[in-house]
Amino acid sequence: MPEPAPKSPFRFVTPTPLRWVDVDSEGVVNNAVYLSLMEQARFDYFEQLGLLAGGNVPFVLAEATVRFLRPGRLRMAVATAARVTRLGRTSFAMDFEVRAEGGVLASGSAVLVYVDAELKPVPVAALARTRIAAFEGIPPGTSD
Repeated sequence: MPEPAPKSPFRFVTPTPLRWVDVDSEGVVNNAVYLSLMEQARFDYFEQLGLLAGGNVPFVLAEATVRFLRPGRLRMAVATAARVTRLGRTSFAMDFEVRAEGGVLASGSAVLVYVDAELKPVPVAALARTRIAAFEGIPPGTSD
């Protein structure tokens, strides 16, 4: 009997449609587009959790990586999975998968830092910490 498929660690997946401008003359998705797809998924994730009051994004991107696994093409139905993997004192880490046609086109990770109006690091907001931890099943506490 075959083994059951492993359960995905991602609890959040959002449609992230491709546009004509996202592909080259051969119809292949440009590499930089994957970061935009992940950014849209990040926005949708925080919006779903009710953490973007008035569209205000209280954090900045400090680091991002992308691993390209197979080419994406125009007209693929693309969705991006996102999850918070670590909640630190002032920062948090996320993982992403850009998916289409039953497989992963690219995977990525990011580190984001909560900041004040002067772009100086501040503690992750208590409401964000509570909602993210509850949604992801992350134990309370900090790691940075």
